[in-house]
Amino acid sequence: MKKRLETKYTLFYCGDGYLENEPKNYQKQIAAVTRILGKELGYRVNTYTAENTLEERETIRQQFKAGDLQGLVSIRCLDEGIDIPEIEQAVILASSGNPHQFIQRRGRVLRPSPQKKQAIIYDMIVMPPDLDRATWEVERNLLRKELRRFMEFAKIAQNAEEASHKFLWIQEQYEL
Repeated sequence: MKKRLETKYTLFYCGDGYLENEPKNYQKQIAAVTRILGKELGYRVNTYTAENTLEERETIRQQFKAGDLQGLVSIRCLDEGIDIPEIEQAVILASSGNPHQFIQRRGRVLRPSPQKKQAIIYDMIVMPPDLDRATWEVERNLLRKELRRFMEFAKIAQNAEEASHKFLWIQEQYEL
């Protein structure tokens, strides 16, 4: 994001879990992402969650549509029933593997809008570290599921060839 500080209309999907950034300090992913984007990078973002009142959510949506906010950081609140065609980019930092959620999230950014020429989706995949053999098998199975979603996006992407090369590299590295 450091190289994209001028972008607008970006949606960040977070997981509803916690991150461990110090041994005794756990922080929700949404709070960490909002802090990094907003306080550390100066990106104009706000959270859009079920914790916001309906009135707050509408205000946040209007600020986003007007370009006053560059990004919305959400968990599941924007998965269904919300129409914000201005969204040009989505950064998926966590996904449940639920096909319905996957389709809804993709549809959120692919909605047509007069000023939008293309939509960009960044689907983050967490690669497992070097692990013992028992843990390796579990992590490999999780990665296999992530890669199915990745290839669904990649097949219809403008950079499909580049994505396929990365996919093949990951398959080789993790013996998939």
